[in-house]
Amino acid sequence: MLRSILLGKYRVLVFAVAAFFLVNVGVFTLNFVLLQHVERDAASINEGGKLRGYSQQLAKALLTLSHESLAGDPVQTSQAQISEAYQAFDEALAQVQAFAAAAEDHSVLEQAEKLDRQWQPLRDAAIALLGEAVPAPDAIESAVILSNTRNVRLLQLADDLTEEQERIAADRAHWMRTLQSGAIGAALLMFVFIVLHVARRLFRSDRAAEQSRREMTDILRTVREGLFLIDRNGLVGMQRSDHLAKVIPQPLAAGDNFLVTLAALVSPDTMDSARQYIELLLNERVKPALLADLNPLQRVELNRQGSARPKYLNFSFQPVRGDAGEGITGLLVAVADVSQEVRLEHELASAEERARSEVALLLQVLDNDPDDVDRFLGDARAKLDRLNTTLRDVRPDSREYAAVVTGVFRDVHSIKGEAAALSIGTVTAQTHRFEEALTGLRNRRTLTGDDLIPVATGIGHLLQELSRVEAVISRIAAFARQPADAGGGAIHAGTPAAEDGVFQSMQRIQRLALAVASDLNKKVRVETSLPHVGVIPEPVHRLLREGLPQLVRNAVVHGIEASDERRRAGKHEEGRLRIELVRSADGSLELTVADDGRGIDVHALRSRLVESGHRTAEQVAAMSDRDVVATLFEPGVSTATTVDEHAGRGVGLDVVGTLARETGARLRLASSPSEYTRFTLQWSPA
Repeated sequence: MLRSILLGKYRVLVFAVAAFFLVNVGVFTLNFVLLQHVERDAASINEGGKLRGYSQQLAKALLTLSHESLAGDPVQTSQAQISEAYQAFDEALAQVQAFAAAAEDHSVLEQAEKLDRQWQPLRDAAIALLGEAVPAPDAIESAVILSNTRNVRLLQLADDLTEEQERIAADRAHWMRTLQSGAIGAALLMFVFIVLHVARRLFRSDRAAEQSRREMTDILRTVREGLFLIDRNGLVGMQRSDHLAKVIPQPLAAGDNFLVTLAALVSPDTMDSARQYIELLLNERVKPALLADLNPLQRVELNRQGSARPKYLNFSFQPVRGDAGEGITGLLVAVADVSQEVRLEHELASAEERARSEVALLLQVLDNDPDDVDRFLGDARAKLDRLNTTLRDVRPDSREYAAVVTGVFRDVHSIKGEAAALSIGTVTAQTHRFEEALTGLRNRRTLTGDDLIPVATGIGHLLQELSRVEAVISRIAAFARQPADAGGGAIHAGTPAAEDGVFQSMQRIQRLALAVASDLNKKVRVETSLPHVGVIPEPVHRLLREGLPQLVRNAVVHGIEASDERRRAGKHEEGRLRIELVRSADGSLELTVADDGRGIDVHALRSRLVESGHRTAEQVAAMSDRDVVATLFEPGVSTATTVDEHAGRGVGLDVVGTLARETGARLRLASSPSEYTRFTLQWSPA
């Protein structure tokens, strides 16, 4: 870069500025040297002028010493004055000689040497007078005579010395002023040249910049996508395409932080990924081609900005490099609105999904006994109609609203279990979505009437899904072995079910258990024991349809461990789930669902009750283990830490407990940590 500046189009300007700088440095240096000479000359002249005074001071001190000696007065004061005078003269003369030697002023040195030769005899006489406490009168008289004879000459030589110093100082100052004036003149000429050269360059540059600006404006006004630059700190540049304001709903002005604006448009997870992606793009060691498929802002859905229809934008980034060696200075961002394209793709995918769903639904229905499907549809529709009636008649009270939500959750979960047992996946998926909405309502402390609107909507969607199943059934001629009535053909309460129906129910339960285990990457062996049980009452049949799927799902999800966990515990990697329905000699029926899994961890359940807010720490501490385990049958209590399609809602055992009460069954739960869990339901003989 430095080489291009020195040898490029700016070389004349660079050399001119360098010369101007050097001249100015020379002028400043000259001024500094001149100032030193002026200071030195002034000090030298000052010291030379002092010689006259010190010579006269010495002569006066000698006369005073003579008078005091003749009068017999003390002479110490006079001697001190003599000592001070000759020492001051020596120091001043030495300073003059030093200044002259430094400036190489030979004429001044000659004058100083003459003055020194004239001074030495008088100096020696003065020093001799100081060697004795009371000088001899003859010595004093000789010193006074020597002072009188030499003092006039000393004064004349001191005057000559001063005049010579002043002459040399004046000559030096004149020469330096001339040199300084020339340097200043050269600096002014260079400055004028630089100004004219820069003005001409600026005029040309402005004309080229204006042409470039017009062309850039035409391009940015014409392009049909949002274009702008951001620097390494994410700040938006000055140039932006006009179409940008139509694409991005948030204002994006020059100097704004692009990442801050983007954070208001996309989800936090997408924002985190986008920030990391941009950091990778700015990394010199990472090739942009390798990151193309990692862009998290391709067809990203924006947060709703008051519009009912979602908006999708496609952001693409291209690293911008500066001059040679400067590296990546920022990113060129291109934004395009792809909402229409995405909507068309979604519509096509939705149509394909509906077609696949219809085929899957057809196959699912054909895999089941028509009577079982007919009974399920009738029971599910009856439950949903009852829930609609409950919603319509509910009293305007927050506690009543909460009770309604709990009841809806329980019935929807029951429908979900039956649909899963029958492998009717579309109904299972719809109930799972409904449960997600109900979970949000159940977690609220207070509910209003408006909060029940999503409940009514969810019931409507579930009824529509049931209608789809009924429509498929009506189109299957082979399914019409036993015509269904207009109400869905539900079996009336108390109608006996044949034993082959029980076997079919157990087969569905086995398929459900294996499907759930497959989703969770677990291995399960399902064992069923169905000795001759004869005619089964409808209440028991109802629990087999609605409650048994909940118990089986609960056993696979919560009880059976993963294969590696079972191996560490010394168990066979394949879990065992046993379902047994027996009739005792007294005519009572007993249903047992047992697994050899991890059992119920009462300590963990206590912590879960406190964490979920179902009990306070004080309440849990006061509860027995039996009471803690009994909370599993309460709405919302679950040992699962996450929510998915199979667990975490805290409704499955609530459904079982409710069915046990409604069908008159006695429910028992036995469990041993790391060994087993067993649910038993017993019905007394009719």
